[in-house]
Order: sequence, then C-alpha cells, then structure tokens
Amino acid sequence: MSFRIVQKTQQKIRISTISGGIQVPAEFGDLADFDATGLSDKYVIMYDAATKTYKAVNPDEVLSASAATEFQQPGLPSDFVDTLDSDLDDRIDLDAGTW
Repeated sequence: MSFRIVQKTQQKIRISTISGGIQVPAEFGDLADFDATGLSDKYVIMYDAATKTYKAVNPDEVLSASAATEFQQPGLPSDFVDTLDSDLDDRIDLDAGTW
C-alpha cells in the first residue's frame, strides 16, 4: 500500500484597514444634533424643531402636549382616551355639591 502526499503553496491574503466612511454612533450622546441637557432615567427622546436637535424629555410633557389644543399636535389617540375612560370609570368620585 502506498500513499502520495502533495503539499500546495499557501495563498497569502492581504488585509488593509480603511479609515473614514460612515460611522454609526453607539449612543445618543455621540450624535452631533443631540442635546443631553436634562437627560434623566426613564425620559423619552423628542425632536425639537426650534433648535433642530433631539433632546430628552419627561414623558409627562409629551402627554401634556398631546392633550393641548394645538394645530400641529394630533392630540391623544382615541383608543388611549377610551382605555382611560373605562379604566377610570367608577374610580373617580366627583362631588358637584348640592342644588
């Protein structure tokens, strides 16, 4: 029994790094148009058209802005209002006084 062994030459692969190009930010603070002033835990990110930046906002401000009568705001979604209506039914007792 005989064996034949053949050794092939290894191919060399050249790898070069390319600098530049598009870099994706790892966090909001890395964005050039992000205002981190007032950043706090459990805040949401909103776009501020006046400053043309994204900023952290208390979610209460988002709900208040939605409930306000403004032409640019669509208001609270009706399914959200309906859910609040049924969830809060008979939980709030309003006393209108005597007549």
